[in-house]
Amino acid sequence: MDKKQLITKVISKLQADLETNIAAANEARETATHEENVAENKYDTLGLEASYLAHGQTMRVEALEIEIAAYRSMPLRKFTEESAAGLSALVTLEAADGALKHLFIGPAGGGVQVRLGSYTVIFITPEAPIGKALIGRYSGDVVMLPQGEFEITDIC
Repeated sequence: MDKKQLITKVISKLQADLETNIAAANEARETATHEENVAENKYDTLGLEASYLAHGQTMRVEALEIEIAAYRSMPLRKFTEESAAGLSALVTLEAADGALKHLFIGPAGGGVQVRLGSYTVIFITPEAPIGKALIGRYSGDVVMLPQGEFEITDIC
């Protein structure tokens, strides 16, 4: 599996999320500053609520910009059979029933799913419980995750 394509796809997903959040922040900012939303009494809080929303959206925009920059600057390590899982590892897990999971350990974007060919890759971070369980583990190791027990069958 081509990790460069995975990075391109996750950046595209994060970029789309960024554009959505920029639009939402701008709309909330407009609502907060619109002349019709000037408070007429202490119970008239629409403008204040919109300003809180605009602030939250702006913080999400900043976080997404940092996540995108982290992926753009992340070196892609080459892993061998003797390498422990770490940042930029694509890890394949196999359940007892033979079901496979493909996880990419990245600096951000935990939970994002990317389709590449016939595979779905789930992005996780080292800080996430699954990331903590995988970091430092080797191909052939068995890990216990909330979904059950899995064997690490490949790290690349």
